[in-house]
Amino acid sequence: MAGIHDGHRDRLRNKIRRFGFEALEDHEKLEYLLFPFIPRRDTNAIAHELLLTFGSYKKALDADAEVLSSVKGMTENAALFLHLLPEAFSAYLLAEKEADGLTSPAACAAAVIGRIGRKKEEHFLIYYLSETGKILKSEIFTRGQRKAVSIDRDNLVATAAKCGATYVVLGHNHPNGNLAPSDADIDSTNRIAQALGMVGIKLADHLIVSEYEYHSMRRENEIVDAVDLSRPIGEFAEDLLRREIDVDRIKEQYRKKP
Repeated sequence: MAGIHDGHRDRLRNKIRRFGFEALEDHEKLEYLLFPFIPRRDTNAIAHELLLTFGSYKKALDADAEVLSSVKGMTENAALFLHLLPEAFSAYLLAEKEADGLTSPAACAAAVIGRIGRKKEEHFLIYYLSETGKILKSEIFTRGQRKAVSIDRDNLVATAAKCGATYVVLGHNHPNGNLAPSDADIDSTNRIAQALGMVGIKLADHLIVSEYEYHSMRRENEIVDAVDLSRPIGEFAEDLLRREIDVDRIKEQYRKKP
């Protein structure tokens, strides 16, 4: 027996076939997306309730799954599906970009934002790149029970050497939207840059991102290049001291900002 809403659902599907998904009103988009997860109820009413609760189509998809599931008529599976849609779309867009390699600062920024920019908790991303920018390996870490993400510098360097990387790109998100690097960001970044330099690998950039914006520590001259270990011990010591002074100078610049 045909369901009570089959006729309405067929009309909505036909509208999509004729004019495309973008032709739908916001409530119709949500309504259609819910069809497979709520097969025997009127998803039109649920879609209107979602818009009433969150204010827009985008804000509904940006909401946490737990909050979505609290809306009248929603199911747990439907809430998880809507919540994951932006992430699924980002992964779709990133697949081709990452396959082409990260060959420019803009490509690196787009990749990091696409991977972790929307995350509500702090995430740390590492790209290990070949000389031509091909991604040899990538890793993502979360903070877990810590206040901030903890990265094992020695393991990072060992991984970069093992996969034959020429460059490493770091990225992490600031969920609060403030993209200024902290003292800890500056210190850890430059320690990693020095450690990578000791095995002939360059830290290309460390990008701090939000959903739409990014801060490039390389562009802002906040990454001090590694000290050359092949120099005579006296010159090496002087270079190392200058490097520490440069790192302190970078941190001081942010302390002076309002």
